[in-house]
Amino acid sequence: MDETEQTDETDSRVEVYVTTDTSGAPHKAGEPKLWVMYDAAKPEAGKLYFTEAEWDAFVLGVKDGEFDLDEDGNLPPVPEDQRPQQQ
Repeated sequence: MDETEQTDETDSRVEVYVTTDTSGAPHKAGEPKLWVMYDAAKPEAGKLYFTEAEWDAFVLGVKDGEFDLDEDGNLPPVPEDQRPQQQ
């Protein structure tokens, strides 16, 4: 394997598919379909399951820049009005 073929442990390959099989997310068993996101480079890391409404909200957040990294590679701070309330 040459250097261009080697994968770094930080490499990832996010994939998404839609399924009607809810067995992987029994807490969402009543949903007609689920969007499943996982890292194909590290499938053992698990999967995230989204309902249609959750997926739509996620996509809108991506389009709105909510997950964009700053110049240092960090997520921007959460605005004060969007932080969880502390008990």
